[in-house]
Amino acid sequence: MTAPLVPPDIVIPRLPWVPIYADRLWESNFWGVATDAEFRAAFCLWLKAWNQKPPGSLPTDDRLLCRLAELNGNLAKWHKVKRIALRHWIECDDGRLYHPVVAEVVIDAANKLKGKQERMANARAARRNYKPNDKGNNQAVSRQNGTYTADDVPSGPERAHAREEGLSQNGLGARTGNGLSAPPAINPKIIGHSLPCGCPNCTRWAEQQRSAG
Repeated sequence: MTAPLVPPDIVIPRLPWVPIYADRLWESNFWGVATDAEFRAAFCLWLKAWNQKPPGSLPTDDRLLCRLAELNGNLAKWHKVKRIALRHWIECDDGRLYHPVVAEVVIDAANKLKGKQERMANARAARRNYKPNDKGNNQAVSRQNGTYTADDVPSGPERAHAREEGLSQNGLGARTGNGLSAPPAINPKIIGHSLPCGCPNCTRWAEQQRSAG
């Protein structure tokens, strides 16, 4: 007896198709000797084997094989085509039939499927581990260093307060004794504030409006 040609732990989801290597089929001895009925039965068994456990195997019971060969349970027809339909299928230690070529293709498909699943799992893990607030950490470092670049620009109220701290979005602010000069105050309505507001931006905005009036 021979060890099973397909490991018992291999699982392949039910597929709407299975790979057929046409050149290998046309060049095989089976193609040269099989009748139409024998070829039809054998082809059905090749396809049905993919959905067996383990995939790529067949039972040894003639009644089950007759059904899998789509012969409507007609055992007389099955016995007429059995010898060629099961050509190169061998019984292994687990009591099931295996075809070397079918087993080879099944294992290849299983390895490809496993590789695809691993790549998808790695991609999902990368997305889960991605931390958008890493950009915020860079902003904190930039503030400590006294610089602020376009890549670190926040949005909304935080942008206004960053500007009030004397940090320029493009790093081109005018120099003062204490660092970069603050740009003109921003309208509180634009940054979502409402007067009276005690933040430096809104206070300076209110003073500018009073001066202009």
